[in-house]
Amino acid sequence: MFFPVSYSTLSDQAINEFLKNQYGLDGTARTGYLLRGMNDTYLVTTAGQKYVFRVYRGDWRTNESEIVFEMELLQHLDKQGISVSLPIPDRQGNIIQKLQAPEGTRFAVLFTFAEGEERGIDSEEISERFGKDVAGIHLHSASFHSSNTRQELNLDYLISQALDFIHPRMTHREQDFRELQGLAGKLEELLHDIGLDTLDWGVCHRDLHGNTNVSYRDDGSMTHYDFDLCGYGWRAYDIAEFRLAREVRLGHDPQQLELLWNAFLKGYQSVRTLSENDLRAVPVFVAIRQLWLFGLCMMDPHIMGSIDSGDDFIDEKLDYFKSLSILKDDISA
Repeated sequence: MFFPVSYSTLSDQAINEFLKNQYGLDGTARTGYLLRGMNDTYLVTTAGQKYVFRVYRGDWRTNESEIVFEMELLQHLDKQGISVSLPIPDRQGNIIQKLQAPEGTRFAVLFTFAEGEERGIDSEEISERFGKDVAGIHLHSASFHSSNTRQELNLDYLISQALDFIHPRMTHREQDFRELQGLAGKLEELLHDIGLDTLDWGVCHRDLHGNTNVSYRDDGSMTHYDFDLCGYGWRAYDIAEFRLAREVRLGHDPQQLELLWNAFLKGYQSVRTLSENDLRAVPVFVAIRQLWLFGLCMMDPHIMGSIDSGDDFIDEKLDYFKSLSILKDDISA
């Protein structure tokens, strides 16, 4: 009898043999474990090609329909001229694999490799180009339709569920959690004051920070990947992640932060327009993104461990929310 498993790391040697058999990769194929995150990423190399094999976590993507949605979106964007990492069918034409791991079924997909390199956005030129690409994703996903299900990125998902993940890790600090609940409620009120029904809604990548999930080539072109978080949501939330990433990296240099943010908006709005309400909602969604990330960190200590999300981590997050100017100023006027 085997002891129950919450999460397993699949053997890269076994995956290598699986890929050779399932996809007909040549005998030079080598597979190495690249990254642990919301899914496991393996780099696959042959004599002439590179690929990425993603194994979805068994506790994260349990509904195959959600993964089909992601694959259909990637294929749609590719047909619309957006450079994305694409799923590769096996020799039977199947895109999604089902691997029987100790914790149960885990879905997996082989992707084309995004040529180029990851890099931080450190210039107005790159920021503007990235803004154009993000706008292109939003523009061309408007014609995307799927019969498959996907979690909507509504306030219940972004706020209520995040608080549900946080609360069990803060039972020893009940008063602090109640204060966090109150601050989250104020963020929701701000969005209602702006007018949720006036905000641009559609397919979002939902992890468009610009530091990873995109490969930059020497000619300035980009290939986007890791659409695992994609779904229908507010576009202001999607671009808020770019803003948040700049605030985290450049909080000590507000002038540079604003230069890069304005360059991003210039590029974005050269492709499609953002309304005044969408722009006013961005700082609120920046804070909501932080809340969602807070919940994400508290969701999976059984995989990532809890040592980095203890009281010091909680203090840091609470200090962030208490310092938010948008919770002190009226932005709805």
